[in-house]
Amino acid sequence: MTNSIYQSRTTMAQNQTKMAASAAPYNKLVLALYDFYVIQFSNRYVWQCPSSHMLDFYNRHIWTNHLDVGVGTGYFLDKCQIPSQTPLIALFDLNPNSLETTARRLQRYRPTTHVGDVWEPLNLRPPRFDSIALNYLLHCLAGDMTEKAAVFANLRPLLNPGGTVFGSTILGQGVHHNRLARKLMAVYNAKGIFGNVNDTAQGLEAALAANFQSYHIDIKGCVALFSATTWGT
Repeated sequence: MTNSIYQSRTTMAQNQTKMAASAAPYNKLVLALYDFYVIQFSNRYVWQCPSSHMLDFYNRHIWTNHLDVGVGTGYFLDKCQIPSQTPLIALFDLNPNSLETTARRLQRYRPTTHVGDVWEPLNLRPPRFDSIALNYLLHCLAGDMTEKAAVFANLRPLLNPGGTVFGSTILGQGVHHNRLARKLMAVYNAKGIFGNVNDTAQGLEAALAANFQSYHIDIKGCVALFSATTWGT
């Protein structure tokens, strides 16, 4: 038992270190180029999931009391149709640069910002949300989907009954990667920016099933778009 606990803690520490490596590249220069490189170019031509498709996904699932985890530049939060003029928006990220960029972009909503690690239980205000988004987060985390299921376990207590967790992730296996996607996948995984070599739709499904009563996964190009709901208290 002692060895098992030690191994678990060691794995967690390794994952946290790798997650810090995946968040580190997002300095202010990278964030200034992010919307063009990722949103406009990579999503369509590399990952084969146009950003318009992802924006539609946001529009279908976001609610007025919302937590965004792994915020990037806040592109989809800025462009999506939130069903209120005065939503409650909370932003959570390991990288202060991403939080600052997104909060400035969404200043009309007066979002709250929280620096933290999704590998740890989250303690936020408000304590529960009607929607929680993880857009392009899971493929940046180290480990396989069995380990990444811990992220859903940490977020589930923050979800109101009937609320929705939704997001997207680039899969490493079981989908078609074009030549550029294969090249970038190899580079990003080697640098620790991605950690998705072994990520599959089946693994994602198992992680969702372990934490939620109902879920749905849609594959578009290399990307899995997922949503899940719990009806518990």
